[in-house]
Amino acid sequence: MYRLVRARKRACLQPWVIGLISFISLIVLAVCIGLIVHYARHNQKKTYNYYSTLSFTSNKVYDEFGKEASENFTEMSQKIESMVKNAFHKSSLRGKFVKSHIIKFSQEERGVLAHMLLIFRFPSTEDPETINKKIQRVLHEKLQDAVGPPKLDPDSVEIKKINKTETDNFLNNCCGTRRNKTSGQSLRIVGGTEVQEGEWPWQASLQWDGIHRCGATLINDTWLVSAAHCFRTYNDPARWTASFGVTIHPPKMKQALRRIIVHEKYKYPSHDYDISVLELSRPVSYTNAVHKICLPDASHEFRPGDEMFVTGFGALQNDGSSQNHLRQVQVDFIDTKSCNAPQAYNNAITPTMLCAGSLKGNRDACQKFEFVSWHGFLLVILLRACSPF
Repeated sequence: MYRLVRARKRACLQPWVIGLISFISLIVLAVCIGLIVHYARHNQKKTYNYYSTLSFTSNKVYDEFGKEASENFTEMSQKIESMVKNAFHKSSLRGKFVKSHIIKFSQEERGVLAHMLLIFRFPSTEDPETINKKIQRVLHEKLQDAVGPPKLDPDSVEIKKINKTETDNFLNNCCGTRRNKTSGQSLRIVGGTEVQEGEWPWQASLQWDGIHRCGATLINDTWLVSAAHCFRTYNDPARWTASFGVTIHPPKMKQALRRIIVHEKYKYPSHDYDISVLELSRPVSYTNAVHKICLPDASHEFRPGDEMFVTGFGALQNDGSSQNHLRQVQVDFIDTKSCNAPQAYNNAITPTMLCAGSLKGNRDACQKFEFVSWHGFLLVILLRACSPF
């Protein structure tokens, strides 16, 4: 018994040893917490928005691309945005650059001025003044190597830091803000994929007595475009409402209709001229989630294989119910000759129609008529009826 007690006493630590171990443990813990906080703060990203102007000359006259939403405007915008993107990707700011976005062009004595938004993400610890200088330096240096047309003037670059509200205001004054990139998953039509808020801000749900009946597209702050057949029976505007946002319930915004105008040449059951315009009871305020689409030039020609997207709240199968969440699906433009082949529409496509979908039958939409977006432009296209795929 005596030896057992002595052995237990030897195993006990002195109080000062326990205190020392506890003190060291606290120091180690504090150092670890400090390192974690420092690492997290250093790696926390902050978005920086800039308004930039850049002079250039082109073999095209200004009138050819000065009009917003024209084909030439889109082409010139994409060329300049690509040059700016390449400039940053060849610099030390490669990982910080998010996007550039042309918002308008203006004419000046020496040529044309491109007005552009630049968006970056930097660690929150970086000095804003240093960031400004880095961006300016990259644009001055790297754009010297940009191959045109158009011919850029890197020395003309000016940038000004703006806040998120100012950025949103600039974007909301443009039509057809480019859609977000989605994942590379297969967009099998019929099912398609759900979309995120702001991807298709011009999409509306038309509801008769609160029940979704048709889709529509916002073309300015007061008018929508939809199909004429939606109002063949249900033609009292007082019982229709238009809701906006990626979900029907709850909507981002809801408006009553004041007037319905069906194309004067539409005659049921023909599919020709199946189009209508709808006047809202009051103008909508543009936001990131509710925004107008671009209208293409009447003379614009589409090429077979052009990538397009159908969006809507339609059923996922024949005779199914509508969906609460907006969905998207990718289709391809099909030339009229192929679409009118005996195994396809067998000459049902008239000069007033465009055709899109998939001739293989694995990608299509649930309604006969859908509203389709192409680079933020509005198209009205006849599509194949639902397939089981």
